[in-house]
Amino acid sequence: MYRNLLAAVLTFLLTVLANAQTLRISTQERVPAEWDKNAYSLVNHIETWQPPETAIIVCDMWDKHWCPIANKRFLELAAALNPVLCNARDKGVLIVHSPSNCMDYYKDFAQRKILSTYRDKNIAALISNQKLPAESKIPFPIDTSDEGCECTPKSRNYRAWTKQTDLIPIKEKDLISESGEELGVYFKQHGIKNVILTGVATNMCVLHRPFGLRNMKRLGMNVVLMRDMTDTMYNPEKPPHVDHFSGTDLVVEYIEKYVCPTIVSTDFTRQKQFRFTGDKRKRIAFLIAEGEYHANQCLPDFAHELTLRNFSCDFALGVPQMEGAGRHNLENLQILEDADLAVFFVRRRALEAEKTAMIKKYVASGRPLLAIRTSCVAFDANKEKIIDEKSQQVLVQWKEFDRDILGGNYQNHYEHLKTGTDISIVSGMENHPILKDVKPFNSLNWLYKNRPLRSEKAQVLLLGSNPNKPVEPVLWTNGDRIVYTSLGHWDDWKIESFKNLMFNTVNFLLKEKNQKTTSP
Repeated sequence: MYRNLLAAVLTFLLTVLANAQTLRISTQERVPAEWDKNAYSLVNHIETWQPPETAIIVCDMWDKHWCPIANKRFLELAAALNPVLCNARDKGVLIVHSPSNCMDYYKDFAQRKILSTYRDKNIAALISNQKLPAESKIPFPIDTSDEGCECTPKSRNYRAWTKQTDLIPIKEKDLISESGEELGVYFKQHGIKNVILTGVATNMCVLHRPFGLRNMKRLGMNVVLMRDMTDTMYNPEKPPHVDHFSGTDLVVEYIEKYVCPTIVSTDFTRQKQFRFTGDKRKRIAFLIAEGEYHANQCLPDFAHELTLRNFSCDFALGVPQMEGAGRHNLENLQILEDADLAVFFVRRRALEAEKTAMIKKYVASGRPLLAIRTSCVAFDANKEKIIDEKSQQVLVQWKEFDRDILGGNYQNHYEHLKTGTDISIVSGMENHPILKDVKPFNSLNWLYKNRPLRSEKAQVLLLGSNPNKPVEPVLWTNGDRIVYTSLGHWDDWKIESFKNLMFNTVNFLLKEKNQKTTSP
């Protein structure tokens, strides 16, 4: 009896230990949309990685860069990156330091010597400085023809570095290499399958180096970019003439489409992702989890245009489906911590208590919120109880969100009409800032029933009508920080007045002035 009990306890402890050692990685990528060959959907995947099968490559975090402005940013990044590497190292992840053109400095380091004999002509033949096939004929999103330095007067490009910055110490069990061949052979011989790239600069070294994203992809690695622990060489004087950090975001978007997925340091630290002190852009958090209106295509497209207007856009994603395993989840909710605006397009999700608390904390903070279409039932799973299929814990619903926060009164919808819903402006509201350059239009949305609204503060701006049906409110403010619209069909985003409506709402909620309305 005691022997059986001891065996059961040991089995339990081993199971707990094994689970504690695995890495839960939340990847983000943009994949071709099934319904539009010219569009991409932003998707999230939860992956379980084993630390002994995982490596982080630190790219070109030198002791000095030739561009003073870039050098200042890189040092700030290094100070933030080292705790992430320490955390990963403690979990059993291999750390590889790759300061290019510095191998002579490290020639006598044991961490360098260990790789010097790793050679394989077949692996070497895979290393290339060319783009991946998926990138062929795709224009790069930023112009770096001036090498990306923002200094005035321009700095001279020279080899200013001799080694990696001391802000990122090299530990005993780490490795040092700038060779894609060496690392490719070592990774394959030691069972490393997952490779994370971090460091600088994303649009140059992180992509192009022999050990960079493209070549790790060619070697068959499950490679990702740690998107918050990187930077670009980009001068806003060059096209597309956006803020430096918006330029970085555009490069990350390009990588997610054509090269590989990305992650954030939160997967290791459980803290909010890194943000440069010089990044003063307003930050918008998009919460997307619905499977009917293509929100994971439409909102990222909208966010792209906001990025071109120098807003910072982050995403918390759920699976784009209405039924099935994994549906009741939202990843990366830490983006709400320093968001200036939250945009919800969520449908009937129940969440873990901790995640619901993060959302409620944001709403209670008084920061603004734009809720779209199905968000009136965002956290109402339409069931008495939802139990998580893995943890078996009861998930939390927030059925009062529509009534208490949005001021709405959702009571289902009228029938689907091929003729759509006619959208008109409430008399007397024509000069409201949200309605700038907005004209009456027709939407393919079926009309939601919301009469009467349940907030004394609600101000209706737009009405929707179907033949022989009562007129319904389709967009209203609830005070000066909440806007809800029951519009949001995928075809709405092709209508100029609707897009103006969305840009205007962002500007209104963020109290931005003199922002462009029409697309960049």
